[in-house]
Amino acid sequence: MIEAVLFDGDQTLWDFERVMREALDAAAAQLRAARPGPFADDQTWEDLSRDRHDVGAELDGVEYNLARLRTLAFARTLERLRAADGSTDDGSDRALADALAASYFAHRDRDPALFDDTLPCLDTLRPDYRLGLLSNGSRLPEAIGLGGYFESVVFAQDHNVAKPDVRLFEVSRRQLGLPPAACVLVGDHPLNDVAGAKRAGWSAVWIDRSGDGTYTPPDGCDEEPDAVITSFVQLPQVLRRLGVD
Repeated sequence: MIEAVLFDGDQTLWDFERVMREALDAAAAQLRAARPGPFADDQTWEDLSRDRHDVGAELDGVEYNLARLRTLAFARTLERLRAADGSTDDGSDRALADALAASYFAHRDRDPALFDDTLPCLDTLRPDYRLGLLSNGSRLPEAIGLGGYFESVVFAQDHNVAKPDVRLFEVSRRQLGLPPAACVLVGDHPLNDVAGAKRAGWSAVWIDRSGDGTYTPPDGCDEEPDAVITSFVQLPQVLRRLGVD
């Protein structure tokens, strides 16, 4: 019987891709103002996102604080600037990287970017289920209008382990005091959410917000979701079915 419904955050409850792009656009504008010139003029949100990806890949398993990673990513951007114009760090790069990171996070959470079906779904479910957030991200529910909805809130960076590692699922399960079979994760990521949940002994519901609900397992994974939805409107019925199967 399903007793607890846990949700991924990014691209499940909210449109993180949009707010990320907007926040990086704002950081790029701040960079142009602070370091005017051809290099800064050419920087796009994709360039800044690539720096974040590269730094994260280099520090995988070593550094998982997302605020720290974002600061290091902006520091990488400034390194590229110096390489492009032949300048040296006069001591101001660290302060600017910190300022760019602060600006990024302020813009990121300025718009909750909740999907239209998020709040109606949570309001429908919480009389009947215990709700939780299980995320590799770092958006606090209270900062985006979701305060009070979740009994369990678990962020990967707080435990130095990330989905799909079953150890992160165990953190949520222990907080709730439930067996794995009583938990379901709803998420958009085939590996992190579906494979991770199934490996932990949970049920998994895959939400495909941008497609037709056709599920393709990631390479090397045999796990399949227990259900596929394209909208949270479908979730209550799916959960009722999972509860009796």
